[in-house]
Amino acid sequence: MFSEDYIIRMIRQAIGVLARIIGLKSAGQYQEALRDIDQALELVLGMDANIIRLLDDESLYKILTKNEGLDLEKLELLADLFKEEGDIQKLRGQNIESINCYFRSLNYYLMISINSENSHPMDISQKINELLQKLEPHDFSGTTLLNLFCNYENAGEFAKAEAMLSRLAARNHSEVNVVDEMESFYKRLLEKSLQKLAASGMSRSQILIKLNELV
Repeated sequence: MFSEDYIIRMIRQAIGVLARIIGLKSAGQYQEALRDIDQALELVLGMDANIIRLLDDESLYKILTKNEGLDLEKLELLADLFKEEGDIQKLRGQNIESINCYFRSLNYYLMISINSENSHPMDISQKINELLQKLEPHDFSGTTLLNLFCNYENAGEFAKAEAMLSRLAARNHSEVNVVDEMESFYKRLLEKSLQKLAASGMSRSQILIKLNELV
């Protein structure tokens, strides 16, 4: 079992490597930057970078969970690293690899936003918006759409949250019961103040109509 001081040193070292990666990317030294990304991934999780890349998101979240709490600091570092790798792969013309990295990064930032004590950290919100601009032309997985829904609802952007549920409902196969989720969502909205609803471009009358249509 690693001591807390050791873990803190590894995180600080990974942050330093991340800063170097950004510099290497700006200088066009892509291979060196990719090697440093592998090094930083190994520092954060303590395992081979190739193994980390094979992990699905749920497995990675389990590794980062201690005492029933997700280590958001490490998760943000991973999100930053995959975002940088996505940028580098795009510059190298490796578009498929780039998109895969961007989606991993987006999902990690969304998990941070959803689980943070701060309901919507501003820096995370900016990173999410940047990745959405890069990924908008591409098809989103059901998990990503659901995470975006939770993210927008937490942020009080209810119209955007509803749009994510609508996109999820349009899929042939969904990991969740979208009708039940929509019903619960509209009922939660009815508990919000008129001001909060109006700020998101919604009204109680509209919500009641949509809720009745679901029944």
